[in-house]
Amino acid sequence: MPPPVADLNASPKRVPLPDWGLVVFEARHAPGFFGELKDTYAKFHLLIAGRALWESGAQQYQVSSDNLFHIAARVPHRQRDLPGQPVTLYGIHYRPELLRADLTRELAAARMLPLDLQSAGTDQARQVRGIVQEMMFEQETQRIGWEALLISRLTDLAVLSLRWTRGSAIRIDRTDDSAARVASYAARLKSEFYTAVSLDDAACSVGLGRRRFTELFREITGESWRQQVHRLRMEYAAKLLASTDRSVTAIAFECGFEELSHFHHSFKAGFGITPLAHRAQFRPKTQS
Repeated sequence: MPPPVADLNASPKRVPLPDWGLVVFEARHAPGFFGELKDTYAKFHLLIAGRALWESGAQQYQVSSDNLFHIAARVPHRQRDLPGQPVTLYGIHYRPELLRADLTRELAAARMLPLDLQSAGTDQARQVRGIVQEMMFEQETQRIGWEALLISRLTDLAVLSLRWTRGSAIRIDRTDDSAARVASYAARLKSEFYTAVSLDDAACSVGLGRRRFTELFREITGESWRQQVHRLRMEYAAKLLASTDRSVTAIAFECGFEELSHFHHSFKAGFGITPLAHRAQFRPKTQS
């Protein structure tokens, strides 16, 4: 059943921003929706239905379901729904100072930042929807610390948006749901390679058998699961050895090795030298 006309907005919905600086809400557009805005606050919009044309100066984007869109504060822009396709969205309006200064600068420089959550095949839509759902729940229940949690999730959205926009995402055929789940796992693995999981655990986490998971993982990444985990661990270990003074024992632990001897053996097999010899290459030689 369609919502009552009174619940639809023919122009941008105005939701008061609380003193502490963040609000989350749903907006449902009436047919013919149009808005021309220049807000003092910044905003994320997550579209869940409809299609629209959003523009600011020379920037012009056609947005639709599962698009996450950031608009920086004080950026003049226009929003017009396409005929017969009124938009439903969740808005997150916030004071820019809630974010770290570096994130605010990056988002402000982009002015309007669109992200198609379905295009890269890394399950971005599910992740972002989960963040927004959690924010709505916390705002509704107002349990202890809810404001701090909302700011934390706002930061998550900012970081993820900037990383996904600049990163090299894995692209797959989204008609294969199994491949989509494996691609999502492969994307997460780049920042979770240090965790102690087995191949069977990895396959189980995406609801596949070991053989099918192994086939899809190699097809999507060009490497076996074991090869990629090992490579990511070795690359990170080499980086830490070159750029930090942390002990070899600590680095082995941070990279996911349970035994120091295994780390030494793996590192020498991969780089041809010991971890300490690798570190010495990046340290200035002392004069005698």
